[in-house]
Amino acid sequence: MKPILLAATLIAASSGALAQFNPPAAPMQQVELNASGTTDTRHQTGTPGSLAADVARSGIDAGGQPYTSSASGATRIGPGQLTGSLDLKVTGTGSASGALTAYQHDALTFQRRDGGFDDALIVHYNIVITGGTAGSASGGGAGQVGALDWTLVHQLDDHYLTSWDSRTTLQGDGSTATVSHWNVGDIDKVYAVYSFSAAVMAGSPLSMDFYLEMSGALQGALSSASASLAAQAPSIYWGGITQVSDWSGNAVDYAVSSASGFNYRLNALASPAPEPATWAMLLMGGIVLGAWARRRGQRHVSPPPPRRG
Repeated sequence: MKPILLAATLIAASSGALAQFNPPAAPMQQVELNASGTTDTRHQTGTPGSLAADVARSGIDAGGQPYTSSASGATRIGPGQLTGSLDLKVTGTGSASGALTAYQHDALTFQRRDGGFDDALIVHYNIVITGGTAGSASGGGAGQVGALDWTLVHQLDDHYLTSWDSRTTLQGDGSTATVSHWNVGDIDKVYAVYSFSAAVMAGSPLSMDFYLEMSGALQGALSSASASLAAQAPSIYWGGITQVSDWSGNAVDYAVSSASGFNYRLNALASPAPEPATWAMLLMGGIVLGAWARRRGQRHVSPPPPRRG
C-alpha cells in the first residue's frame, strides 16, 4: 500500500539532490475496511473535514468455530494538520484489516517587510508528530497475529521532503514490538517536535504538503483467541515559524500568507481556522512549482536533529 511513496526520494537530511513527490491531484481522504470479508470503503475529496467508516461481522467458520471481527477507521485534514486512526479487533478465527490515506495541501508566500532587497530567505519552522499504537492478545499461541504500519510525509516546496514511519507487530501471547524511522535512519521515538530550516524566495508561492498512509491486519487462529490492534491517531501538525533570516543569519521582518488563509506563523493547534470558502482555491489540486531558477546556486539547508520528548 505505498503507491505514492514509492516515487519519493527522501532527502531532507541531504544537501545535494532534489526531492520528488507525486501527491494526489487534490486534498483527499480514503478509508478502506474489511472484517472477515465484509467491507466498507469511503472516499472524500476537497475541503477540510473528517471521514470515518466501520464494519463488523460475526458467525461460524467452516470448521464450526465461532468468530467475531470488527474494523473502524477515520481520517481528518485541516489547516496545517492531518491525522488518522485505525482500530482492529477479532475473536476466534475472525480477521480484520484496514487502510487509510489522507492528503492535505496549501500554498505559502513570504514577503520581506524590512525594506531589504535580497529575496533569498531561510525559514526556520517546526513540525510536530503525535499519536501512539497499542495492541493486546490472549489465547493466540505462538507467532505473529497482526501488524500495523503508518507513514507520514511532509513536503515544503519541491526541495524539502521528510517522512516518518512506524511498524508495530503483535504476537499471539500479547507482546508487541514497534520500529520507527525518520527518513532513512532508525529512531527510538517518532513522536516529537522536529525543527527544520528551508531556503525560500520571497514573493514566490511554495507548496506545503502533508500526507498519511496507514494499513493494518489482524488474524485470529484459535477458537479461544482474542486480539486487538490500534493506531491511536498518528498526527502531523505545523508547529509554527520560529524565525525567518537572511543567508547571513540575520533575523528578517516578514509576512507570510497562504491560499487557505491559515496563519503559518503559529502552531496549527493555536491558529484560528480560515473560513470554509477560502479552501475553494485548494480544489484546483496540488500546486507543482518549477525549479528555483532564481535560488542562489540551488542551495539547500538541512534540518537539524529533532527535539524528542
